[in-house]
Amino acid sequence: MAISRCPCLLITLLLLAAILPGCDEDIGGYMAASTISDKGFLKNNSIPLSDGQPVRLWGFVDYGNLCGNAGARKVLGELWSGDGPTPASWRFNLKSGEDDATGNSFAVHVPDDAGRDAVLKVVVANAQANKPTRLFLKGRIFSFAAPSSFVRHTGVYLVLESSDDIAFAGDE
Repeated sequence: MAISRCPCLLITLLLLAAILPGCDEDIGGYMAASTISDKGFLKNNSIPLSDGQPVRLWGFVDYGNLCGNAGARKVLGELWSGDGPTPASWRFNLKSGEDDATGNSFAVHVPDDAGRDAVLKVVVANAQANKPTRLFLKGRIFSFAAPSSFVRHTGVYLVLESSDDIAFAGDE
């Protein structure tokens, strides 16, 4: 039976799609990363943001983009992607959706502090269990020109004050 021949089925499917929660849903005062980012770039139709503006975002860890110093490398093992942005900070990337491809994410910079290893251990455990890691982050948003071959994009990154600004699903 074709959907076009059964208007009741088509209407039911449309109603279900309308009421199911989407990836742009705010959760507990945290805005979905998908609200501002598409594949790691600032969305053209996103809410207006100014550099340094405080934001509360939720999204998923991009396991292919976890960076830090030698201490972070010991915790991350095979997931380690390279040195952090500075000797005193580490970085991971945040994806909008749990099924987004590696690299379709934006950077989150976090100072090296006493909470780093605990956060990384949870991320590694989830990655090894093949589970997504949803995070809730409090930080300041920044943008930059991200030139490409054909289209001018605006990149975006988030800066956290400490590892304490990272909460896991259920902790927020």
